[in-house]
Amino acid sequence: MTEPQLPPVLDGFDLSDQSRFADGFPHHVFARLRREAPVFFHPAASTADGEGFWVLSRYEDIKAAAADPAFSSQGGGGRVGGGTHIDDLAPGVHAGTMLNMMDDPRHQAIRDAVSPSVDAAALAAMEPELRAIAEDLVARAVEGGEGDLMVDVAGPFAITAALLLLGVPRRDWPPLRAWADVSMGFDDREAGVDTERSQMARVALYQYGTGALKARAADPGRDLLSLVARAELPDGERPMSAYEREVFFNLILGAGSEPPRNAIAHGLLALAEHPEQWKALREDRSLVPGAVEEMLRWSSPTPYNRRTATRDVELGGTLIRAGEKVTFWWASANRDESVFADPDVFDIRRDPNPHLAFGFGAHGCMGERMGRLELRLVLEALLDRVGELRPAGPVRWARSNKHTVILNLPMTYADATPVPAPARPEEPPSALPANPGLYVITQLLPFNPFDPAFRADPYPVYRKIAEAGPVTRTPGGTVVVTGHREVSAALRDPLIGWGDGQSVAEHFGRDPEGRPVRQFIFMDPPDHTRIRSLVSKAFTARAIERLRPRAAEITSRLLAAAGTSFDLMDAVAHPLPALLLGELMGVPEDNLDRFRAWSAAIGRGLDPDFVLTREQVAQRQGAREQFNQYFAELAARRRAEPAEDLMSALVAAEQEGDRLTETELVTTCTLLVSAGYALTVHLIGNGVLALLREPGQLAWLRANPDRLGGAVEELLRYDAPAQVISRVVLADTEIGGVPVRAGESLLLILGAANRDPAVYDEPDRLDLARQSGGRNLGFGHGIHFCLGAPLARLAVQAALTELIPLDLEIAEPGPRHTEGMVIRGLASLPVTVRGRAG
Repeated sequence: MTEPQLPPVLDGFDLSDQSRFADGFPHHVFARLRREAPVFFHPAASTADGEGFWVLSRYEDIKAAAADPAFSSQGGGGRVGGGTHIDDLAPGVHAGTMLNMMDDPRHQAIRDAVSPSVDAAALAAMEPELRAIAEDLVARAVEGGEGDLMVDVAGPFAITAALLLLGVPRRDWPPLRAWADVSMGFDDREAGVDTERSQMARVALYQYGTGALKARAADPGRDLLSLVARAELPDGERPMSAYEREVFFNLILGAGSEPPRNAIAHGLLALAEHPEQWKALREDRSLVPGAVEEMLRWSSPTPYNRRTATRDVELGGTLIRAGEKVTFWWASANRDESVFADPDVFDIRRDPNPHLAFGFGAHGCMGERMGRLELRLVLEALLDRVGELRPAGPVRWARSNKHTVILNLPMTYADATPVPAPARPEEPPSALPANPGLYVITQLLPFNPFDPAFRADPYPVYRKIAEAGPVTRTPGGTVVVTGHREVSAALRDPLIGWGDGQSVAEHFGRDPEGRPVRQFIFMDPPDHTRIRSLVSKAFTARAIERLRPRAAEITSRLLAAAGTSFDLMDAVAHPLPALLLGELMGVPEDNLDRFRAWSAAIGRGLDPDFVLTREQVAQRQGAREQFNQYFAELAARRRAEPAEDLMSALVAAEQEGDRLTETELVTTCTLLVSAGYALTVHLIGNGVLALLREPGQLAWLRANPDRLGGAVEELLRYDAPAQVISRVVLADTEIGGVPVRAGESLLLILGAANRDPAVYDEPDRLDLARQSGGRNLGFGHGIHFCLGAPLARLAVQAALTELIPLDLEIAEPGPRHTEGMVIRGLASLPVTVRGRAG
């Protein structure tokens, strides 16, 4: 969004644009907001999910809202997503699962269980080692008289302090410091956006933390991770799930190190810019506590937190509706002229100093005492050794609105006094690799989803995995199943399913009361059976077959409009299923462009969150919100005026007096459209590409058009869009004679099963006349067999009927694959029509 489209009160500054924060926090913008629009609705502008948000800038408004339970950290008010960032985060993965994105009473129960790790006694026990770490880093940094205070001191100290709190063995500190330093929250520290590098770093830390948690459960100590492993909640509160425990490692390493590292750096920059205050501290150490508080106020290392209104609330005379996003800008509150005299003056003698750098209310920072301790220890170590701090060059800030992040802080250490640091034990070598991506690939997955060669052709990699056997385990414990018989058996086994759903929690929705809602494909019986039975009454083969003439007509029209040189994905593969699904659901054609964009965002979001960027997660959540709202409105119209479409049939579907609830209806429609769209689009693209690369098979199909149905099945086997499916072992069982234990995660590689040489002769050869071999698993198997398979087959048959008579060739620059791991498909397939074939 361009600057002229922003309200004048923002002075052209888009608060949702990370890049605008590359020069530090925009205090001048918030000074005007406090004066003119203290409760302000910011337009969508650069948000990834396309939604605007409320901005609170005054101290008293923020404090009142932070104390009001109507403003939720996890979501609610009818919103699917939630969390503490401007863009929605997924429920079940972040929102409602991580402690800082959870509401009371569960939030308080878990907090009570783990907070002894940072109480006064625990910190007193940690202080000697923390002091030794601070003195060691500072002594090394000031030796040369000049250095980068962030890189040499603030960053490594804050991360090491978090590792010590978690109980990580000293030998693993160096590689974990390097991994943790990659990200600031969910973004790459250097890039300012989420990247493959930051994704891999987060997943590596999660995988390491999961292993460390298991070790602490077996052999607990006095550290935070041991408390998490053993935490028991009060009666009436459900026990912590395995995933809730596992995410603590990343939460503490991120939220526990990011604010102190930036408060240390930003606060010391202020002292370097105010040499008279540094001198005063050197002369009078009783000023240190006040200096720490002013460093916190001045830096406000977490500039804002987002909440969601769970009901309509009036604040400052302005009505905030249920479900709307509300941001509390602590950094603005800490410069509020009505609370702080001369707020833009750095003053270590400021008293009182009621800053909100650690937040306020139920979600006030659990680690604030440790944060203050960290600032004090680094400050004292420098005061012991440095006569004067002087900036030695320009400060480099990160592009982040969620954290006030300094990347580089060149500093001169004048009049340095050599004070030796306490001797510290040598850190023995770690077995961890320096590259977090390598750790992830070897621990969690049997392949690298980011490898361009894998995206272009995953089948050689699958073949190599299968050579170790049809059922194997990664070092991290994932059970990998590649054999056709074994995958089929796993998909039929009632002891294998979704369990508590945490493995796919990113795909949960929320009902109007904020409770998590699963789409039925992520349910086990009997819930899955109930909803699928009701949906099947409406989504019938007869309803699909009625679309066949329209499918042919639409395909013909699309090709006529495409000309002789076009991208097959844009011209046919995307619009055909969108138009068919629109007709099936009763959606007007002029809405289908929006449907395509929403469906593409959700289709990309089928991958696990650890291979998605933060922007892709937000786009998926935003698309779900849009779909759900659209289908809720369409359902209301069909209740009043039924029509001959699937929505009317779903509204009317009944079995033994049972009907779909409103939430079930809306989430089911979103699932049918988004998942059905993605599979059909990429089955068309993959199938056409395979035929163009195998002209002999294309000629055979032209000569045998009556064998089209079987040909589509072979194309589905040969290069199916659905490549992998995850599941969880619900109770001890076996797969292919290999014991698997309750709670283990399964990765079923459909792409490998469909090329299993034990089932298919020459499995890597496309053979449209293939008669032998088992049923392909391109649409899954068992109770979760794809409900939309008939529609996908119909669409592909219609597309191929119109395409195979054409003499097509692949045009430059050639096909380009999408980046998905779950869905394999094409981003583009440029083709040229040379005429009619033969």
